[in-house]
Amino acid sequence: MTKSASICNTATRFAAPLATMFLLLLSSCAGDGGSPPPDANVVHAEVCKSGDELVAGPEMCLQDDAACYQIATGDWCTGERGNRCPAGSAALPAGSTCPPGKRCIRIGESLECQVGD
Repeated sequence: MTKSASICNTATRFAAPLATMFLLLLSSCAGDGGSPPPDANVVHAEVCKSGDELVAGPEMCLQDDAACYQIATGDWCTGERGNRCPAGSAALPAGSTCPPGKRCIRIGESLECQVGD
């Protein structure tokens, strides 16, 4: 046997088990253990939050930045969440536009705030 053949035999003898161990390790990391049921990570409240009202379905929920969520019974709850202007700004009256030369930001569908004075 030549010296190069001997080196190849030695390398193969060590490489094959090493490759097998690597593949076993890789496949054990890649497995996810199965998929959870579709609603396994979903938490439904038992009742509506204080101040919210029970409604028949999502189509009955309030609009304009309101909460709309399903509870454990399958019913839906809705309630105002009341967006607020950040510190250093003030709400513009509904329907008004930003005054000329002023900077305004829209917080939600029904709230626009003027920054500064």
